Amino acid sequence: MLPTCYQKVLRAHLSESQYLTLQLLILLLQSHRQIQLARLASMFPQPIHYSSRIRNLQRFLVLPQLSVRLLWFPILKHWLSEEFKTGHGNRAYRRARLKRTIDGYVVMAVDRTQWKGRNLMMVTVVWGKHALPVYWAPLPKSGSSSLKQQLRLLKTALKIFKPYPVVVLADRDFHSPKLALWLSQRQVEFVLRQKKSAYVQLQGEVDYQPLKERGFAPGQKGFLCDVYWGKRDQLGPFNLAFYWKRQYRGKGGKDPWFIMTSLPTLEQALSLYACRWGIEMMFKDCKSGGYNLERTKVNDARFLALVLVMAMAYCLATLAGYGLKKLKVNHYVARLNEHSRRRPRHSDFGTALYGHLWCCGMEVWTLLATELMQLKPHKRLNYQRGMRALSLIQTTL
Repeated sequence: MLPTCYQKVLRAHLSESQYLTLQLLILLLQSHRQIQLARLASMFPQPIHYSSRIRNLQRFLVLPQLSVRLLWFPILKHWLSEEFKTGHGNRAYRRARLKRTIDGYVVMAVDRTQWKGRNLMMVTVVWGKHALPVYWAPLPKSGSSSLKQQLRLLKTALKIFKPYPVVVLADRDFHSPKLALWLSQRQVEFVLRQKKSAYVQLQGEVDYQPLKERGFAPGQKGFLCDVYWGKRDQLGPFNLAFYWKRQYRGKGGKDPWFIMTSLPTLEQALSLYACRWGIEMMFKDCKSGGYNLERTKVNDARFLALVLVMAMAYCLATLAGYGLKKLKVNHYVARLNEHSRRRPRHSDFGTALYGHLWCCGMEVWTLLATELMQLKPHKRLNYQRGMRALSLIQTTL
């Protein structure tokens, strides 16, 4: 069953048959981790020919109602209002201690992913160690995006975050000082990693020099204020934070972090930029680590519709996995942390998918499971605890 906010938005814009079809697609994604159209059609629960199921889904995926602005933005705004409560106005929000913000900011990460001729640029909101999709757009060519494409995507996404203090994170694909100037004019904080070939002018200097020629070495970190960027554009002043991890036993950072930022301290810039890893985790979960998006072979319209369905399913799974950890029943569906691992073996997303599989298995093979439990009466108390945990998991998923 979908959450109430999903149901209200989807029922308002879709017919009953369209709503049920979308709900089934989301459940199939959670159960089978396949977004390939042929695989979805083979598992779609309708008593019709396989070719008819494919045509049915093909017609569904080109519906004009399957729009990000129409279906996803209202759901996202509702989630933001619940997760990042604003209190009484924007000023009160800035003073409040928010449960999911980082240094008082709602963190927006931007990145691009590419595979098999598909090039997708996406804006996400960092949530814990994950990132949840906000807005996305396909790029007409392979390789990096242009400044015009970046501004078009960010302009739409920032409208959703208008009531909140936002900081934008981006990797070296988004290194332009013009992007930083555009964000600063809109009073949006930014943490943008720069290429080592970027030209900068420090205080008291006359000439511009590339960062790679300034003598930075492994083990160094620092923060420079009022730096001008770009030998041609000469934009700024913006701050420069740099950090080069020391190599130890052949391990360590090969390249330094050169970060152009509007934040006032080195600690803030580094801690926020480290949160950008959440979007890499999301891309992994959407591709080979989860939904196998790279196997999809459909036209552009159906591809964007499938990405919308995937975004809905991914947010549901990630939030459900967090709920399972909060209820302390995640050890029933996922392996416990290992002593040699610094990070949990399974993410919130993976925990929710395993929980969904366990619940489905317990429902399908109830009779066999009951017979097996009856043969082990000495485990009765453990089974009672497990059945209680199962009921809690079913209410969360």
